Amino acid sequence: MKKATLKVLADSDLERIHQATLRILWKVGVVIKDSEARSILKREGAKVDEENMRVFIPPYIVEEAIRRAPKTFVLWSRDFKTKYIVDEENLFYEPMIGRLFIHDFETNSLRRTSLKDVENLVKIADALPNYHLLHSGAIMPEIQGVQIGTSHAHGYLASLRNSTKVIKTSSREKSVAEDMVRMVSVVAGGLDKLKEKPITFTTCNPVAPLQHDREQTEGMRIFIKHGIPVDITSEPQAGATAPVTLAGLLTQQNADILSGIVIAEMDTPGAPVWYGTCGAIMDMKVGRIALGSIEAGLINVASAQMAKFYGLPCRGTGAVTESKLLDFQAGVEVTQTLYFCALGGINLMFYPGCTEGGLAVSLERLVLDNEIAGMAYRALSGVEVDEETIAEEVIQTVGPSGHYLSQPHTMKYLRKEQYLPKLVSREIRAKFEEAGSKSMVERAHEEVERILSEHKVPPLDPKVESELLNIIQEVERRTKQNG
Repeated sequence: MKKATLKVLADSDLERIHQATLRILWKVGVVIKDSEARSILKREGAKVDEENMRVFIPPYIVEEAIRRAPKTFVLWSRDFKTKYIVDEENLFYEPMIGRLFIHDFETNSLRRTSLKDVENLVKIADALPNYHLLHSGAIMPEIQGVQIGTSHAHGYLASLRNSTKVIKTSSREKSVAEDMVRMVSVVAGGLDKLKEKPITFTTCNPVAPLQHDREQTEGMRIFIKHGIPVDITSEPQAGATAPVTLAGLLTQQNADILSGIVIAEMDTPGAPVWYGTCGAIMDMKVGRIALGSIEAGLINVASAQMAKFYGLPCRGTGAVTESKLLDFQAGVEVTQTLYFCALGGINLMFYPGCTEGGLAVSLERLVLDNEIAGMAYRALSGVEVDEETIAEEVIQTVGPSGHYLSQPHTMKYLRKEQYLPKLVSREIRAKFEEAGSKSMVERAHEEVERILSEHKVPPLDPKVESELLNIIQEVERRTKQNG
């Protein structure tokens, strides 16, 4: 894959943001609510105000944390047949699975997401070729019909049953992180094998501005001790939880992310991390974050540049829309944010499949966004220029007034040079009408139904599934006892 070339910041801008960040972390500091994390940073030389849980991080600790963070790491599918190399160049899509609401195609309305919905969403993502690292039901704080406090365990198993791809797990609090590591280690064949070949990853969100809560920080530290990668992703909103200027947002976000990386690398040197953004503007007219805005695209590109400034892989937020429908607005917002991410150098793109600014997820949206993702991959591959692709000999052979339909050169390069979308309509109107005059959304719905009826996922080993079910039962008993 060719390197992305879209930039919105000059090299001097990156350096100015970096230097301002170092001053903020040392002079302003960050609130870290995990006492163990504060102790670790104090041991390393940070100044700690215990009463206010505020940590002032000197520049040399930040620089050391960046040096310790790996520039590349590997994730594995649950069957260990596929590995995904995470670095500054490769792009992987992480489609949304776990949301409290799902868009119902038949009624064009939202309803609460059930465990069956999770299974269907993951199965769709497993079948689609442009999705690799999957969000999952394990992330959901609640699943309709599932005992409160156990959704992470039920959601993980439901996701595993329906995909062999990398399944994301939750580290939102200590007990959840411990449950997840235990379940994932069963699938991997033990903690040692999990550390050697991680088959999951997680997210840790600093709380903008300049805070790290206890539960997520404790969970992150459990994951990284077992070699599980973490995307450390800040979610600032320009004008609300960050300065209204994009440069100000990027600087504060940089402080949020780098302080999270400091915690990770001072706790476990060499911990695999992404530099992550979910930054956007607060739309002051409606009082809501606008993840599908053009500014969100700019923030993603700039964040990718900052990540590469530090030599780190970057997680971004693309394929997002605030639309309540699968309509033109959705197409515009999804496409612009997805392309900004891809062309700007994001390495893990989160949110395909979402509607309503991430409030809900849609089966049809997963299919539609996969199509756009394929186009973005083709854009990233660029134009290959060599003796064969210039095709001088073929042009001489065909000559004036000829055609290339029967040329071996055409057959050799057709699929490599041209991305042939499955859902886009390019036929003449007569053929379109003969096929029912269906919209792209209707064709996506048909593809959803086809995948759910035809796609087969290799089952879990019965022994592994039995162990996972035992863990789920323990989680249910513990949750019930704790009220």
